[in-house]
Formats: sequence, C-alpha cells, structure tokens
Amino acid sequence: MNSSVNGSSADAMPVAAYARMSTETQDHSIQHQLDAINQYTQARAMTVMRTFVDEGRTGLTLQQRPGLQALLTAATAQPCLFRAIVVYDISRWGRFQDVDESAFYEYLCRRAGVTVLYCAEPFSDDGSPMQALVKSVKRIMAAEYSRELSAKVWQAQCRFSRMGFKQGGLPGFGLCRVPVTANGTHRSSLRDGERKPAVTDRVALAPTTEADIRLVRRIYAMYLKQSMGDSAIAARLRAEGRVNHLGKPWDAATVRRILTSEKYCGELVFNRTTRRLRTPVAANPASAWVRCDSALMPMVSRATFDAAMSARAQRSSGPDRESILNGMRAIVRQYGTINVRLCRAAGLPGKTTVQAMFGGYIQAYAAAGLPDQRTQSGCLGVRSARALILALRDQAHACAERAGAAVSCCRAWNVLILNDRLRVRLSVASCRCYPDTQLRWRIPAQEGEPADFVLCGMLDGANQRLGRYVLLPLAQCARGSLFLAEKAMAHWPVQHFTSLNAVFGLAPDNS
Repeated sequence: MNSSVNGSSADAMPVAAYARMSTETQDHSIQHQLDAINQYTQARAMTVMRTFVDEGRTGLTLQQRPGLQALLTAATAQPCLFRAIVVYDISRWGRFQDVDESAFYEYLCRRAGVTVLYCAEPFSDDGSPMQALVKSVKRIMAAEYSRELSAKVWQAQCRFSRMGFKQGGLPGFGLCRVPVTANGTHRSSLRDGERKPAVTDRVALAPTTEADIRLVRRIYAMYLKQSMGDSAIAARLRAEGRVNHLGKPWDAATVRRILTSEKYCGELVFNRTTRRLRTPVAANPASAWVRCDSALMPMVSRATFDAAMSARAQRSSGPDRESILNGMRAIVRQYGTINVRLCRAAGLPGKTTVQAMFGGYIQAYAAAGLPDQRTQSGCLGVRSARALILALRDQAHACAERAGAAVSCCRAWNVLILNDRLRVRLSVASCRCYPDTQLRWRIPAQEGEPADFVLCGMLDGANQRLGRYVLLPLAQCARGSLFLAEKAMAHWPVQHFTSLNAVFGLAPDNS
C-alpha cells in the first residue's frame, strides 16, 4: 500500500484514489489507472488527498489486499479526510465471486458518507434504478471474467500436464526444472527462483545428479528392505551430515514426499486437488486426475513405488491383531518361551504398537492364551508374576476394606495406600528349587516404587499357589532383595502369615 497527498484548494472536494493490479503483465497498470483518476478529478474540481494501492494482488478476496483494507478503515473512521473514493472501474474494486460482497464494501463507505466513483465506467453516479442495475451487471461481469479465465487456465494446465510439463510448484529433491521451447528444444536447467526465458516456453522436470538418484533409491531401499519409517530415515541422513535440496537438514516430511510422489517413477499427476478462485482446497477423485506416464526419467521402477505405497498403507492402518497373536504363539512353539527380544526378532510390532493394541506385552501374551512361564529353577516369568501380583492386590484391597481401612491406589500399579498415609507394595516370590539345597524365596525389598511395607505372597514348592505371606517393614531392609530359606522362616514369626485374613487381623475364612 502507498499513500500520497496532493496540493489542494479550499473549494476542491477531497477524495481518495484506489488502484489495483493482480499481475505485472496485466493491462491497466497502476500508473495507467492513476493517470485516468487524476484526469477525472482535475476535470471535476477534486483533490486527491490519499492514494491506496494493491499491486500484484488478486481481486477475489479482501484478505490479501492491504490497500483496500486500509482504505475501508480510513473511509469509515471519524473524522474522514475525504468525501469520495475514485476507482478506475468496477473490476479494480474487486472481482468478488459473491457480487453482494463487492456491494457490501461500497455500502460501508457510503454509510460513512463517502461515495465510491468509477471514472472509466459509462454510467453516472446519480443513484437512479438504471445506474444500480448497470452497476450490478458490471459486478457480475467482473466475477464471471475470473470464472472464465480460471476455466481456461485449468484446461490449458490439463493439456500441458498430459504432454509431460510441470504446472508450478517446487520440483522436489533430486529434480530440476528445464525450459522447453515451442519446437521441443531443451534449454539449460533453471536455478531456484529463476523464471523461464520466454513466455511460450514450457517447463519439464529432469533428474539433477547421479548422486541424488542413488540417494533416492537408497531411501526406497531403507523404507522397504529395512522397514525404516520416515523419521528413522531422516535421522539416518542427518547423522551422515546430509542436507536436502533446500539446504536444510533432512526431516520426515521431505522423506515422505519422495516416497509418495510418482515423479520419482517417471510420472506426473495433476489435478489431485482443486482450489479455484481462492476457495478452500478440496481433494479430487482419482478419476479426475490428469496423468502423464513417461514425463521424465524414472529414478525407481513403478513396481518399487507401488511396493512403497502398499507398505505405507499397511503401516498406517496398523498390523492385524490376530496376526500378532499368531506370531506370539509361533514363538512359543519354536522356542518354548517368549520375551520382547524374541518378538522383535520375529518382526512383530514394537512396544508402542503393542501398548496401544493390547495394553502391553503382558496383556498380549494373555490374549494369545500363552501358558505361564517359569525357569528351570522355578523363577516366575514377568507375565506370570504380574498376573499373580494383580490378583494379590485385588485380594489385599478387599481384605483391608473388610478390616475397616480406607484403601486407595496411586500411580504405581502394585501399591496400595491405607488410611491415606501407609503405602504397601504388593509382590510375589516363586519357590526356587535348586538341586541338593533347601527351598528358597527371593523377597524384593528396595526394588520398585517406594513404600513403607512390602506384602509378598510366597508360592508353594510346586509354584502353583500362594501358601504363605510375609509383611516386611522396608525401613529394616538395607539390601535390594532378601533371600529366605525354609529354615529361616522361624526367624520371622511376626511378619509371617498363612493367609491374607491373618495379615489384616481378620477371622479365618472357612467358606
């Protein structure tokens, strides 16, 4: 926007001038419009107090026209320095697709006492019905001009796309723009920001260097053969100190564009989306896309590109729940056990996916119906221990409430809070059956979430059920774990119980 103040006489009517041009090559340049406005005002004893300009701005919307916005603000302000606005013609005021929008902005000015005058229009501003009718027709014609021009431009873009020419936008990594003359001669490639030498030239795409071609093929290989995601590939390239075609570190978005654009298998696709006349972007059906199958030299084969798109679709929809469970069952059949390392080695999804689908590996093993796991010496597997601890927690919660205690939970899944102050951590110890030795149990003391006591359920010699319980004050335990042998149980008469009811001072359950 640009403002100026001309010399004025006391009797001249103060006015503002407004000019707009959408492109540099368009007729009716800014200077041409201002010259016509000056001739108009001088012949009518008007003085231009301010000039508002929108250069290189579309007339379809108000949002991208700071000149018109400033003009409307000044016209509706109190006091206003001018009594009229002089515009070259109605199309310069705007080519709004809703003609009522054009009339509304003019009405805002007129309501504030400022008249809008069009110096190149044949009608006079006399307020007559004929003048209102002609002005409405002119507004419709201005809007229709944009619609017709948009349709013509779109048809031309479709035709040139079928011929293999690029229709605007950045070429992408590993590609450059090459001007092609009307007779098919290829010129030197264009640098970033450089325009084609002639208006009649068309722009084709071509690979840049062999090194870029090899990198594109490597990206596809990492995605398909190594099952790396967009972020992982970008991180690998950044670790190697590489930068993309914009001179910036690689990111997942750049990798994704390479893996999803048909340009890299030699095809151009146009009209995927529509945004005509500044309307919101809308996706077009695949039947409306315009394709050219051999527009440029391919960097990867069509089969490789289709495989990448198929893998992306599968990854975005997520793995099948039953296939994961079948994979876990197959691991147990093959190895007799299961753990996270074996799951990852078998190609099953990682921790995040398993957590989202099942709640964690423990829940996934249970959903697959896998048997409890124990080592040769009787140690519990993680899944088996967690299941037993959860059952013990629920039973202890019920017993504590029957004993009259207020019970609540905290963020730790295996800790109960009694009467809002006493923290009890629940645990389970398997019976370790070592050859030629007595039975032993490992009681976790200073491991896990901090607590005041640990209530540990001890499995019987066959590791089938909980046969006794130990309640230990953790302040007396300096070591991380406490190993109790069968003979040592006599040293723990106070903390050693034969049932949960006894732990909480309840009568034996004889039911």
